[in-house]
Amino acid sequence: MVAESYPALVVPAVEKHSATIIFVHGLGDSGHGWKAAAETLGQNPSLQHIKWILPHANSRPVTISNGKEIPAWFDICLNALKGSEEQHEHVKVTPSGNLQKVACNGFEDHEGILQSVQIVNDIIRQEIESGLGADRIILGGFSQGGALSLLAGLTTEYKLGGVIALSALLHLQKELKDIITQHARSLPIFWAHGDVDSLVPTKLVEQSVGFLTSFGISRLEQEELGKPGLAFVTYAGLGHSSSQDELRDMGEFMSRVVPVDTI
Repeated sequence: MVAESYPALVVPAVEKHSATIIFVHGLGDSGHGWKAAAETLGQNPSLQHIKWILPHANSRPVTISNGKEIPAWFDICLNALKGSEEQHEHVKVTPSGNLQKVACNGFEDHEGILQSVQIVNDIIRQEIESGLGADRIILGGFSQGGALSLLAGLTTEYKLGGVIALSALLHLQKELKDIITQHARSLPIFWAHGDVDSLVPTKLVEQSVGFLTSFGISRLEQEELGKPGLAFVTYAGLGHSSSQDELRDMGEFMSRVVPVDTI
């Protein structure tokens, strides 16, 4: 059961539950935004043993949205999405409703990111305490949620079944060498991205992929999906969204890293 402080939509396994995916939504969304995908993938006989936990982010002021409060796992600046630390101005909405220009240098919200990583770790722990093995748990997410799941998967104390990152960046790269765990090299990772994503540029994501391989994480081909290491797959014509092809490959990854328990 998910703690009340971290509300979530739970989509039960169709058959006997023997694996769980914790899938984290993107900026401005909620867990409900991924319910249809969970139910569609649940029609696949090889995935009907998997329960979905779709947590909801609390609303907070977000810089990229001019300070408006929207559901978010952490604050983010437009330049951070572009990999830039150049000084620029953005417009912020003050508590009184006025508009104010504020300087920004492409910051990363270290505190907010790490707080949300802890939320994910708490949900993992609760699943394990319910009797599920850590290797039967997948972390996944889209955009901001994918970034969060990727970072949580690389730094958690638990040896998970796998990680899925859709349209996501890797945050806290400067800090990662101090917080990445020994499990990371043996962690199966499916990192998917659209090649015309205008919000999160593919070139910047590919740099993040290269950065991870510097830690000894193997780069895999798509046909090796589900093996220990990182499979980075791009989808032609896909922007900052998901697609049927991507969801198909995501389902294939899930079926390989947490196969149906035949015991």
